[in-house]
Amino acid sequence: MSQYFNKQVFKAAWPICFGYIPLGVACGILGQKVGMDAFLMAMMSIFLFAGSGQFIALAMIGANTAIIPIIVTVGIVNLRHMLYGLILNQYISKESFLYRLIYAQEIVDETFAVNSVEFQKSNSKWTPKNAFGLNFVAHMGWVLATVAGVLLGSAIYIDTGLVSYALIAMFIGLWSFHFKTFKLVAVGVLGGILALVLSLWLDNMLNVVVATIVAAIVGAMVDNGDEVDKK
Repeated sequence: MSQYFNKQVFKAAWPICFGYIPLGVACGILGQKVGMDAFLMAMMSIFLFAGSGQFIALAMIGANTAIIPIIVTVGIVNLRHMLYGLILNQYISKESFLYRLIYAQEIVDETFAVNSVEFQKSNSKWTPKNAFGLNFVAHMGWVLATVAGVLLGSAIYIDTGLVSYALIAMFIGLWSFHFKTFKLVAVGVLGGILALVLSLWLDNMLNVVVATIVAAIVGAMVDNGDEVDKK
């Protein structure tokens, strides 16, 4: 078990769990407002570990939306997770099918960001087991936060509009791990600008998916150009 849960894993996981406190509580409060109890919220957080997708699902449930549109919308919003899985697969491809099946369920923006950084560090000692432990700790942090939100929902008032600000702050914090070179910062800025521009035409978070892919392609092209110049 020490391979999955150790000081290195908890050190990498705590910023995610800390960021999940306001977001998870707000998500739980929203769930309580649409009629969910603590058990249902726990089950939803376990099987739909998707952050923004869970907020969208709850909002659509509150609007009495049919189940098929909810599934389709959440699926579109989280298409980026497929890209995350393809990127991380190079580090976990030798693990068992069961490992990879469970690992895929645990991939979200935050765990992807931290795991990709840890795997890419020079002389990295980050292992697939460490990555699995990080995912599990982050997931449990989210589950506990959302359940707490349900329990607190009837007792206190929190403006769920503040969630967007907390979400942005957390992503900026995770992005700061990449503040190593001008190129990495530039690619991140490019992705953000593209997402804002594309939001004028694309709905359901497709702007984020497209912007991420385009910025990644541009970054890869710049890297390949630099490698060619060196040769």
